[in-house]
Amino acid sequence: MGERTFRILYTSDIHGRLFARPGEAGLDVAGREFDKDGNTLIFDGGDLLQGGTAGTFFVRQFREKERELEQKSGRKPHPPHPAAQVMNACGYDAVTLGNHDFNYGLPYLADYLTSLRAVCLCANIDSRAGILPVEESRIFTLENGLRIGVFGLCTDALAGWEREETIRQLCIEKPLDAARRVLGGLRGRCDVTVCIYHGGFEEDPATGEVLDDSGENAACALCREPGLDLLLTGHQHLREPGRPLYGSYAVQPGCFCGCYADVSGTVGMDGEIRFVSCLKEAATGEAPFTPDPADSLPALTGLRQALENWESGRICTLPAPIPIQDRVHMALHGSALADFINRVQLAVTGAQISATCLSNTALGLPAEVRVADVFLAYTSANTLCTVRCSGAVLRSALEWTAEFLNEESGGFGIDRRFLRPKPRYFHYDFYAGIDYRLDFTREPGSRVVRLQYGGRDILPEDSFTLCITNYRRAGGDGYGMFRACELLKADPVPVAEHIIGYLSGRKSLQ
Repeated sequence: MGERTFRILYTSDIHGRLFARPGEAGLDVAGREFDKDGNTLIFDGGDLLQGGTAGTFFVRQFREKERELEQKSGRKPHPPHPAAQVMNACGYDAVTLGNHDFNYGLPYLADYLTSLRAVCLCANIDSRAGILPVEESRIFTLENGLRIGVFGLCTDALAGWEREETIRQLCIEKPLDAARRVLGGLRGRCDVTVCIYHGGFEEDPATGEVLDDSGENAACALCREPGLDLLLTGHQHLREPGRPLYGSYAVQPGCFCGCYADVSGTVGMDGEIRFVSCLKEAATGEAPFTPDPADSLPALTGLRQALENWESGRICTLPAPIPIQDRVHMALHGSALADFINRVQLAVTGAQISATCLSNTALGLPAEVRVADVFLAYTSANTLCTVRCSGAVLRSALEWTAEFLNEESGGFGIDRRFLRPKPRYFHYDFYAGIDYRLDFTREPGSRVVRLQYGGRDILPEDSFTLCITNYRRAGGDGYGMFRACELLKADPVPVAEHIIGYLSGRKSLQ
């Protein structure tokens, strides 16, 4: 038998961008470009469910239907999950789980996966109760006879991203251990091995420089595993069009459906595999995606229209827009947007102190606030935790925040640790309820030069109620000091919805 070729189209980290709009890509439009034949497979690398207005709107719909069903005698099945409807129309063959796919709880994730025609492959994370329809691996036999062995992995650093009650429901294995086990089972049974990994590069793929020693990303270690031919990565939101890496071939397609990876492979008569790949920009615009079969079009059109109606709803009028400035400027001088979010968090929780950060893509709020504007200002699915925090822990957290900036010639700049392998602007926390000052010219560990509450210095043994996000409570981005704090209350409502509730009903705030 002569040379045989195969093709893989790959997306990752779509984060709720299911429907395109002017200037913004969406899966419904990008999917029209997926020209699929018998030797083509379509995969996704996770983090699909959370993000944008769609992520919140569809989980709201799910919970409303759950409440309605609980009030009726006899349970009826949900209609297919909206995200699954779009994925099905695009012809996906396999997906893996991303850390943010767990944000809304396992029943919601199970509803999505049950509605999905594609198989969910994840060899290192599963529910203890077995409610997630997940497989470790699958061998796809193509039209030309090639056998493509595929398995999925998710970063095991969920404890830094996810709520504790969700973590307790999961069995989690190290990705490298799972890869070795699964590759051993695939060896000799397929022509090509592919791993869909929701994780990224711990080293610079071009230079080998260590970028991340947290253990959250392990792509380079995975590429060193004998027998792995192709690694499809994600999680970091990087654009890596494809390169040979430690004996494997690695790709990462960015985020938000802005582009997708197109990978072609050729298997020679001797079994040698050659790869060629590129990243293709996804189209933006309003043109609707006509799915196949055609009878699903009314459902998708209705979903899109319902989402647009909700996100365009006007909430209130602010006295003036609430801007967002340059990240260095805000770290030095404060942020009006962070002040506003902290005000909401204090009002919701009644805590003495509040801390918040701003996401990488956060925008300010306009004077005329719509639902969609709130989700552009607060883009994550974070919830709130009220904890009992000592003065010592508070100072430690502020010192870690203060490492965000360093003195440079002529001013200050963001420490490169928080820029590579991707920007982590969300490292910097803004506080309300305390009087504090950070001096970025001092050595790390001694930059908190004022820390007061109620006009008096905070002592290490002092105790306060502090409102932080579930991400910070879980130790996300190195804030492990918060794990030792006593949890007083965990609020299940996403912060963005609290912001809407805070503003709603106020037709004018002038």
